[in-house]
Amino acid sequence: MTSPLTACPATVESVHAVLGSAAIEATFQPVLSLADSTIVAYEALARFPDHRLLDPGTAFAAANQVGLGVELEHLALRQALSRLGDVPAGVYLSTNLSVEAILDPGVQETVLTHAHRQIAVELTEHTQVLDYPRLVAVTDRFRQAGIPIAVDDAGAGFASLSHILQLRPDIIKLDITLTSGIDVDPVRMALARCLTGFANDIGAMLIAEGIETAAERDKLLELGITYGQGYFLGRPAPLPHH
Repeated sequence: MTSPLTACPATVESVHAVLGSAAIEATFQPVLSLADSTIVAYEALARFPDHRLLDPGTAFAAANQVGLGVELEHLALRQALSRLGDVPAGVYLSTNLSVEAILDPGVQETVLTHAHRQIAVELTEHTQVLDYPRLVAVTDRFRQAGIPIAVDDAGAGFASLSHILQLRPDIIKLDITLTSGIDVDPVRMALARCLTGFANDIGAMLIAEGIETAAERDKLLELGITYGQGYFLGRPAPLPHH
């Protein structure tokens, strides 16, 4: 089968160009209290403004295939953290990192250097982790330094459930596939209700992703989920300079 990279050499060239010129920017999507629309956090997302055809998913997939994935993630992390001064007091900044990036000593040093700020690390991984003790050792270091750990895409599959069981996260983010249409789907409601109880039992903050309608927001609140993000609540955008 033809490799996606073989079919798209321009993508690899663009990734090299991004790394060479640090041509990556962070945009920020708010996480809100569903009850009163107060912003409690921003999730930093990578964008490539000088490479209009390079969407983030393609860029990171291409970088992973040529062994540059961690380097690209590290660059995105540094760019996001450079904007910490513009994050309002009392609001935390969530940064996305794969398991491979979290296990990188350079990435760990960058994260821990900012431990005195209000940051969280969001684990984004869709493959099975083969060495959980090594991963837990790092996430425990982060947590001891005051950095909460979030698990993304809860309810989407095996990987996220394994992460929750092994990492005991401080923050659990409900996947968009669970949120979308929850106001009219009893099965989604039932699963969300179970996860709400689970999060309460382990003392984790629960955030619903992908909220796109008022009806979804209202149903989530009814189910006891008090935080969310999505286009209905706020699209990714630059942070205003303070």
